[in-house]
Amino acid sequence: MAKVFIDTNVLLDMLLEERPGNGVAKTLFGAAKAGIFDGYITTQSIIDAHFTASKNGLSFNAFKSAIQFLRSFIRILAIDELDLLWAIGNPTGDFEDDAQYGSAYNGVCDFFITRDNALFKLNSPFCPMTVMTPSEFVAGMEIRDE
Repeated sequence: MAKVFIDTNVLLDMLLEERPGNGVAKTLFGAAKAGIFDGYITTQSIIDAHFTASKNGLSFNAFKSAIQFLRSFIRILAIDELDLLWAIGNPTGDFEDDAQYGSAYNGVCDFFITRDNALFKLNSPFCPMTVMTPSEFVAGMEIRDE
């Protein structure tokens, strides 16, 4: 089964109804819940999502309920020292994104799902993890399911 890392921006899309990626994010998380793939996020994603979601009016109780629900089918990775070393020396120039990528890579994920364009330059034939948008992943998932 594919191991799929879901970036903070996609988690926020799912949590905040007004975001343009809300529908596809809900589809993506729904597929993880259905067991179509193993989904992963990091502790840092949860922290960052709480900060942004609360600034956008999501109550702490609603946020807490959503995270408790996600925990039933999403695995939560920590960002460790190796991930931070990766982030210090890596190419996107965004420390948080690079730390997330390092955690997903070291967590042996197959896909990194994000809407952050800077991360797409990490795609390489030498790297086993593919960076994709949520829409690309969901479309490919539907093709594989037919």
